[in-house]
Amino acid sequence: MAAQAAIDSVKVRMYRHGFGDCFLLSFFHGRKREFSILIDCGIKHGTRSEEVPIEAVIDDLCETLATTPKGRPRIDVLVATHEHWDHVAYFHPQKFPDFFARFEIGQVWLAWTEDPHDKEAVAINSRLRAGAAALQVAAAALHEVAAEEESRFAGHHFAVDVAQARKELNSSLADVVGFYGVAAKSKVSDSGIKYNPNGTVSVETEVAMRHVVELGEHGGGVRYFSPGTTVDRRLLPPGINVYVLGPPRGKLINKSNPSAGKSKETYLRIDDTGLAGFVDGLLHLGARRHAGTAPDASAVAPTGPFSPGVGLPAEKASQNAWMKETYYAPGEEYRQIDNCWLDAAGQFALQLDGAINNTSLVLAVELAESGKVLLFPGDAQVGSWLSWHDLEWKVKRDGKTETVTAQDLLANTVLYKVSHHGSHNATVKEKGLEMMTHPDLVAMIPEKEKSY
Repeated sequence: MAAQAAIDSVKVRMYRHGFGDCFLLSFFHGRKREFSILIDCGIKHGTRSEEVPIEAVIDDLCETLATTPKGRPRIDVLVATHEHWDHVAYFHPQKFPDFFARFEIGQVWLAWTEDPHDKEAVAINSRLRAGAAALQVAAAALHEVAAEEESRFAGHHFAVDVAQARKELNSSLADVVGFYGVAAKSKVSDSGIKYNPNGTVSVETEVAMRHVVELGEHGGGVRYFSPGTTVDRRLLPPGINVYVLGPPRGKLINKSNPSAGKSKETYLRIDDTGLAGFVDGLLHLGARRHAGTAPDASAVAPTGPFSPGVGLPAEKASQNAWMKETYYAPGEEYRQIDNCWLDAAGQFALQLDGAINNTSLVLAVELAESGKVLLFPGDAQVGSWLSWHDLEWKVKRDGKTETVTAQDLLANTVLYKVSHHGSHNATVKEKGLEMMTHPDLVAMIPEKEKSY
């Protein structure tokens, strides 16, 4: 690296293959391409572009990147910001086996939240993946509930309104579930969960992320980054500084929304212990359905989604004389609430989505000569943004040590990759956008019209 000429410019290409992130950063000295960073490569289900298919993107990468002596296009750094399908789909080794086999991969950069040797990361990932699997069970179960409700509410004046509300909830839930991938039917349950031989469950984003790690292990190594650090300059060509802003450690990683206003957080946060029974109940339901032993959403566990010792199994309740005369009496079907607990999946989906977004690796890439910054926050939401202002970086310039703050980086930002496709809670105002005061500021939003 030391023999390389200093970087003096960068070209950023945002691919428009559908709703998903895929950014190529090409660094130059003069007209010579010296270094490349690819940030994410994924897509939301059902948003594939007919004009720019992913095959064209891969071909363009092959044509654009510098090649090795063996003639293979080389990605010097591959970044996977976080475990959502619209960021990692095309790394999936079974669904898209040939795509990244065409490249020579240098380093792989991931957030500390992906580090298998970090106890906090392991705990977070265990909770998030269990939540993702549970959400897929809920989506499948609620699809069946819609048909059951149509029959049960037939003839009642509210039947049409209930059916419409159910349709809207199920549609919204399906959108969120799509961010975790849909696996091949031959290998998974109807809910989209892969049941492994050892009894564990996984979602397709996990498989894709695992392959990213393998690409790094077969290449230049995998590195996990924590906030408040910089990338070792020995790993970079001269003229570039890379600051790590997120994901945060501590409570702010769970903060997805503002603390006040219309979108403030109120209940069912992903880190609430009260959700444990809900998630466990869904996972048990998924396991029973996979084994062919769960006929409906009420057949979850001996106590449903509640703690042990609470509640009565539906099978026993239906044989109770008093329950037969009341709850199960003819004409009283519309009052039954066996499946109502599943409706919490809507709020849970939003919390889970935000929690995974906040595990995004956030990078600020600085061109040392000009001080200009390219900000790539993945899908970071409120908690991550707020945490940046607790950080400081020590950087040597011209033999002197300088302190760099988040405010400095934001003020020098000339390219902002808009977080989470422009959602309301992913670009903070006072502590974020209003600090981006550089006259050359440009924003890039990976979006696709009518994706929602």
